[in-house]
Amino acid sequence: MGDIRSGPSDEPRESLEWAKAVLRGRSEKDYALAYSVVVDAAKSGSEDGKFCMGLMYARGQGVTRDLSAAAEWFSRAAESGSRSAMYYLGKMYFRGYGVTKDIGRAAELFSLPAEDGDARAQYSLGLIYFEGDTVPRNLEESAKWVSMAAKRGHAEAQFVLGQFYKTGCGVRKDVSTAVDWLVSAAMNGNKGAQILLGNMYTAGDGVQVDRDEADRWYDMADGR
Repeated sequence: MGDIRSGPSDEPRESLEWAKAVLRGRSEKDYALAYSVVVDAAKSGSEDGKFCMGLMYARGQGVTRDLSAAAEWFSRAAESGSRSAMYYLGKMYFRGYGVTKDIGRAAELFSLPAEDGDARAQYSLGLIYFEGDTVPRNLEESAKWVSMAAKRGHAEAQFVLGQFYKTGCGVRKDVSTAVDWLVSAAMNGNKGAQILLGNMYTAGDGVQVDRDEADRWYDMADGR
């Protein structure tokens, strides 16, 4: 692998790996050289090169930020089979960034990464089925995908799944399981879960009133 401090090696694969490290590390002084490496890789048909071009345009790394150009490069990478590009392009269609908002298209793009175990795509699909905007609302399908993401450690999915079990949304209501998932989310830094646990222990909402436990979660949410 090329050394981020010494620049790319002569071997194309290592050069691209060096450029990817520059983008991950947000090493601004190396953006111009990384861009030239990524462009060459993308023009040669590299899936990773096309994906990195999308990232650079989406983030404005080494180029002027251009979401339309980012979407175009993500689309090319997705056509080459890049699951990461499918996810990012799906997010752009979900939000309408650089493309016309299209929830149905977003769901299509999330599907393959989600099936391959990408927790981000699984969670996003879960939200789409929950919201029912264009794609018909399906709470059981939503809970299925959110559950998959939660089991992979996705904190927001854990928070949402905890609420699903608390209210019986798409799953059988189970406050004990809800608390377990909320605790997982809270311990993973999700402030919403920390506050909700504090509220539950304050009010005795599905749990025994416990002011000490409530204060513990409130303090965590406040960063104490």
